Amino acid sequence: MTESSITPDVTQQTAAALVSRSFAYDADVLPLAYDGTALTVAVATQNGELVERIRQITRKEIRTVAMPVREIRDALKLVYPAATTRDADSLAAQTLDEIFAEAIRTYASDVHIEPMVDRAGRVRLDIDGVLHHDRTLDGGLFERVVSLVKVRASMNTGESRVPQDGRLCVTFDGRSFDVRASSIPVGGLEKLVLRFLQRFDLVPDLEQLGMASDVLARYQRALRRPGSFCVVAGPTGSGKSTTAYASLQTLRIDRANVCSVEEPIECRMPGIAQIAVNEKAGVTFPVALRALLRQNPHQLFIGELRDADTVSIAMQASLTGISLVTTLHARDALRVPARLAELGANRATLASSLTLAVSQRLVRTLCRRCKIKTSVSSQALAVGRRYGCAPSADACDAHGCEACAFSGFQGRIGIFEILEVKPDLAAAIERGETPAQLRTIAFAAGYRPMIVDALRHVASGATSEGEILRHVAYEDAE
Repeated sequence: MTESSITPDVTQQTAAALVSRSFAYDADVLPLAYDGTALTVAVATQNGELVERIRQITRKEIRTVAMPVREIRDALKLVYPAATTRDADSLAAQTLDEIFAEAIRTYASDVHIEPMVDRAGRVRLDIDGVLHHDRTLDGGLFERVVSLVKVRASMNTGESRVPQDGRLCVTFDGRSFDVRASSIPVGGLEKLVLRFLQRFDLVPDLEQLGMASDVLARYQRALRRPGSFCVVAGPTGSGKSTTAYASLQTLRIDRANVCSVEEPIECRMPGIAQIAVNEKAGVTFPVALRALLRQNPHQLFIGELRDADTVSIAMQASLTGISLVTTLHARDALRVPARLAELGANRATLASSLTLAVSQRLVRTLCRRCKIKTSVSSQALAVGRRYGCAPSADACDAHGCEACAFSGFQGRIGIFEILEVKPDLAAAIERGETPAQLRTIAFAAGYRPMIVDALRHVASGATSEGEILRHVAYEDAE
């Protein structure tokens, strides 16, 4: 095919507008013509999956013409002029740099890049657990930004029909940040969530998490106990991993063999042997744990308990004298034994191995520059009196100023509850008693529901009553 025969005409330019340059180059697809109904493209091989992908992208009927891949690539240079390509790619790179800069400046934990109507997209930043609109991207720019992220994260740019995971490094103002990328298919396009992973030097000490002094003392005592089995519970985004990493920092790593199994490794910690789960390669939680147990560990961190094999190995490890910290998705500390039983834990083994469960949430802290005085509700006063920690009628609420982007909040702090498994409670767990039945025994041993700890922060003016009620309820204290 001669160069003159493939010079793009108006019809071909219309066809090219339906297919992004990045996809055309990645998939070796040359748009040829569009007649208002069907889009004709040249492909190197007849591939049903590729045709279906083009149909999903363009939402048009697709006709294909066979063409050697070399001729397709030569023709693409004419269909998508180099100058335009450089400008578009430069704009995508500049836009992505701006998004990362704003995310780092505002201490966002996640960046959401989401498709909207007409193939456009939007960017939202997760700041202190609340999504804030950052910018809107037009169709062409949205797809180029998504493609650029996938390239940097070593993801398959030619595949958008299945979820993918990747990882990239972002450098800003002389600092490096590890970012985990996740993509899912949405209506023929892709939605990305980019999570900033923790840096070792930014992991707080346990004392900085916001635990009450008595809770902190009990938790630290459990961590130091040989063969302890400590579970940090809560929903996604509640700060479980931060607490777990802060717990590991209390250990004398220079004198102990500390190992972890994680999916993914969210924070690289010097002195700890960290294994990343890779199910495609056959490295599952159970496989990695069994390998680590042959390494004579003193302390284990399991990123998450999620199946019967992992739970069983973890409990057996603690019974042999290995101290263990792990995380679990559970609503509160009282539900941890039942949740582990649901995952296949033997109740007798669970009762003898589980040392402590701590449950937590993250609540936003009020902006110190603009918070205003207010009063708490009668419910707050009643719960406080019941547990001997009544806040005064005076409290603080959010207002908003330039320093906090008019949200009224800046930063977050943890609220906690702790459940120590003492003999009476262990016997109840072995009997299979419900969380409600465990509550009565736990109260006698010093258990206090999370709402009580939350009211402590309301009383100090650190947060507002309205904010804590986004995460916990007064009914939890009954």
